[in-house]
Amino acid sequence: MKKTVFFSLLASLFILFHSCRKEDDKIAETIVNIKVQDISGAKQGVTVYMFKKDRGPGTTFFKPFFADKTVVTESNGVATFKLQEVYDLEVINHQSTLYFGVFDNNTPIGHVGVTIEKGQTKSATINLQ
Repeated sequence: MKKTVFFSLLASLFILFHSCRKEDDKIAETIVNIKVQDISGAKQGVTVYMFKKDRGPGTTFFKPFFADKTVVTESNGVATFKLQEVYDLEVINHQSTLYFGVFDNNTPIGHVGVTIEKGQTKSATINLQ
């Protein structure tokens, strides 16, 4: 009798955890689109660097070497960052602040900050100096 109750409880917990995981998979992607432009328009082939909040502008870590991700702009001047919950977004907080920058060697020539929540798509523009 005790074994039957134990296995029933174990099976119920397995089903509960398995079904919750499937709902998490249905959450929409989290995407940040960064457009890079200067006075002549959109810039193709520019590397955009992504940094978490603790490595943003004003820190000694706001350099390409310390970037968490890099994406090159496409022909429309947009770099699309597809963010992963575990690696790119704050797990505890609902919102994550990320910084995106374009550099000439280690010198920033444009940057922007974006606050985003899991499942959102946001866009921002970096105007090069």
